Amino acid sequence: MVETITGTLSYRERIALPPEAQVEIVVSDITLGRNRELILSRTMNTIGQVSPPIPFSIDVSKLNLSDGPLYGLRAFIREPDGTILFRTSEPFLLNLRSDTVNIGDITVSMTSPTDLGLAGIPGLQDGEWRVTQIGGEVVPQNSAPTMTFAADGRFYGSTSCNRFNSSYSLDGNSLEVGNVASTRRACAAGLMQQERRFLDAISLIENASLDDGGFLVLSGNGQRLVAIRN
Repeated sequence: MVETITGTLSYRERIALPPEAQVEIVVSDITLGRNRELILSRTMNTIGQVSPPIPFSIDVSKLNLSDGPLYGLRAFIREPDGTILFRTSEPFLLNLRSDTVNIGDITVSMTSPTDLGLAGIPGLQDGEWRVTQIGGEVVPQNSAPTMTFAADGRFYGSTSCNRFNSSYSLDGNSLEVGNVASTRRACAAGLMQQERRFLDAISLIENASLDDGGFLVLSGNGQRLVAIRN
């Protein structure tokens, strides 16, 4: 079962958007504040020939909703290359007690070309990432850990020996990973050591970025992971 949220986006500037421009909508649990948001759902759609007010719709799984947390919606209008043209300055608070929620028209503001938005790593959620380096050590491809950043805020994958799962939140380049749980299968000593280094690293990372070669770099607290899309 899903919760469907609809609305429209408008802006005051008289700017014609290219038909390839995209609207990104993000719904998050914002109970812990801006820098610790847990993304519950994210959608990105091409605007086409539509002029403001621009309609949007996003579904949120009811399995991710409960009484108590604060839920918020952020909106971004992006150029075809991902550059943000407009965004909401603060999350729009949501009341998710009915099956369909229409929040009316939201005004988005023009922003700087360097603004990365809430989901600051384009394509982060599009598939699996294979770890190529842990710290300064290169990881063999046939035993590399893998990571998936799901749109609903789940973070999971393989340690190269066991499976792990957690949660994550991303604001620009600021990345926070929740408590990490993993299965407990025994493997060869070398794999177990690599697994330990990987788990130690992901529990401490604070930042994420894409380098010019398309590698995902996760870092923080003296830890560093490098990964490439599988």
